[in-house]
Amino acid sequence: MSLVSVIIPVYNLEKYIKGCVKMFQNQTYADFELIFVNDGSTDKSLEILKSFDDSRIKIFNVEKSNAGMARNFGLNKANGKWIIFFDGDDICKNTFLEKMVKKAEEFDTDVAICASNEYIEKKQKFSNHRVSHLLETIDDSLQNCAKNLHEIKDNTLLELAEPWNKIYKKEFLISNGIKFPNLPNSEDLPFAYQVLLNAEKISFVKEILVSRRIRKSSISFSADKNWINYFNAYVLADKIVFDYEYLDEIKEAYLDRKFRTYAYFYKKVGILNKIPYLLKLNSEIKNANGILKTNKYNILNYLF
Repeated sequence: MSLVSVIIPVYNLEKYIKGCVKMFQNQTYADFELIFVNDGSTDKSLEILKSFDDSRIKIFNVEKSNAGMARNFGLNKANGKWIIFFDGDDICKNTFLEKMVKKAEEFDTDVAICASNEYIEKKQKFSNHRVSHLLETIDDSLQNCAKNLHEIKDNTLLELAEPWNKIYKKEFLISNGIKFPNLPNSEDLPFAYQVLLNAEKISFVKEILVSRRIRKSSISFSADKNWINYFNAYVLADKIVFDYEYLDEIKEAYLDRKFRTYAYFYKKVGILNKIPYLLKLNSEIKNANGILKTNKYNILNYLF
């Protein structure tokens, strides 16, 4: 089977990075390279990585930017046929690589997606986040074939914006120019929609193989400082989705997800950001109504 490049951006992960390395060293699939992109860490993350004597580990240092740019850098250094973008504080089963590569190789797929859940660090327990992440709505027959988004006809796939529960064919990413945008956070969204809408073959592993760690210090949950980036990410996503050949079939699911996301982070921003957030959100809703020539979407439906 083929070489897999596991790309992991690292920024101040000294508490987790040793466990991350050992987790991959214990995989049942051994033909992989671990590409760690040290994104300006100021703690002992780099020192810990250098302590491992494993030829599969490759360490690169870059000036502090963001996770998306670190992943793009890692992709340029990758030698594998298959690409996995993983976060250094997340968790995967020891069969993660084996089962994902097997599925991808079997159908020569552009992207394979596995079921996932969350690990709540504070409570030290696993939790099912959304039905979509468990892939329960995906027809069982799709486990044995690969189809594109239009043929699958399951709009819950638009919820799967995370990069870490997927394996990608490198050639597919490169030939379609698919990269992460330069955003401090929410860079996953435009990337995910480029993948889902361009993939000619999508396949599934309906087993929970990865778990996202939920921790307070994660930038993903720093809504008050970064709220404008959620809007910026969706501006980029809009350009991708609204050009999709089968837009009419996914537009309601996409916009509903978009505005539900906005409502979620509205509740998290501080009081000083409430008014500018509302103004920006109202502008986004009017813009969507204008593009789709409808008055269906109303700010009141999502915030109250």
